[in-house]
Amino acid sequence: MVRFDSNRAVLRAQENVNAANENNRHWHRLYLSALAAKAYAGLFLLITGASPTEFSQFTYKEAIEVEKSPLKKELKAIKFRAGGKTTLYNIGRHNGLPLLRQYLKLREWILNGKEVPNLFFAMTKGTQGNNESFEEFSASSTMKKFHGSISGVFLDPKVPKLSSRKMRKHKSNVQHSARLSPSTVSKSLNHTEAVNLSTYAEATWEQQETEFSLFWQSVRHAADVVRERSETSSGDRISTAAGHCDDFNQPSALGGWGTSFIEPNCRTQYGCLYCSHYICHSDEEDLHKLFSLQYVIDSVRKINADVGHADALFKDLSIRINFIISAIGERSVSTLQLVEIVREKVCSYGILTPFWENRLSRYEQIGVVF
Repeated sequence: MVRFDSNRAVLRAQENVNAANENNRHWHRLYLSALAAKAYAGLFLLITGASPTEFSQFTYKEAIEVEKSPLKKELKAIKFRAGGKTTLYNIGRHNGLPLLRQYLKLREWILNGKEVPNLFFAMTKGTQGNNESFEEFSASSTMKKFHGSISGVFLDPKVPKLSSRKMRKHKSNVQHSARLSPSTVSKSLNHTEAVNLSTYAEATWEQQETEFSLFWQSVRHAADVVRERSETSSGDRISTAAGHCDDFNQPSALGGWGTSFIEPNCRTQYGCLYCSHYICHSDEEDLHKLFSLQYVIDSVRKINADVGHADALFKDLSIRINFIISAIGERSVSTLQLVEIVREKVCSYGILTPFWENRLSRYEQIGVVF
């Protein structure tokens, strides 16, 4: 029977800790520094969206220029599949630059006076013992090994490994979600708009589910709120900035729509379309109100610095307006013609209702950001 000597095990463990603390370049420190360097490489693969071949070409000299220059923020590579085209990948000064500076400090410690021209490199097994040899960085194989090292230890084993293509697709989707133009997104990834839209533009399951839900809710809501003026008596309705109301100052949220950033409120004018008392007549007056509201919403979304918040606030409202207008246009040929006349009046000539004209002027004066 083998006896386990706990006292001896504790002493041996303490000796190992003391030895590691006394040696600044202990093999375990080098091992963890290599792991950290791979983590930084993974972050920059996500930030840049560069292909593995391009990523391995990023140089230390250029990284130093990016760190020190107040203007330069791109790493350069050659895209061989595109006939030797020079590609530039922006790391961003807000998030990418601090990460680059952190990595450069780690890189300096690992190299310990050695010089390696490439920004990223691999440490051989021998390096972890005597700090002598380094080899070329292979993004695909290194990231595969890195995922194997952290999966089940630092990362849930159910989380799959991301390929470089999935990383580029993720970057493209995030930029499209931020409402950047297709030309800007494709330029950041160094390919054409056609390639970006056909290969790298894909909504997440959550986005698809949310948008389909909004679609059908908006269809039902549009059918419910559109009325002919003759269908409601003048004494039962109050004119509002977005249409009409059959019980003013008694806001009541629509049932079955879940939570929304905009709540029914008779003082804000944005909340009318979220209220069960809202009515929209299929006439020029209410169409003019809806197109004017849509015009103001689009203007605010375009100038808003916080694009994500602006979309969360106004995207649903914008969808509801569009479906109500479509529902009016589908009632008859004459209402469809009326919709196009009012659309041109607002969208082409900028003629808004007095209320929304004043509201837009006020926003422009104060440079409002929601």
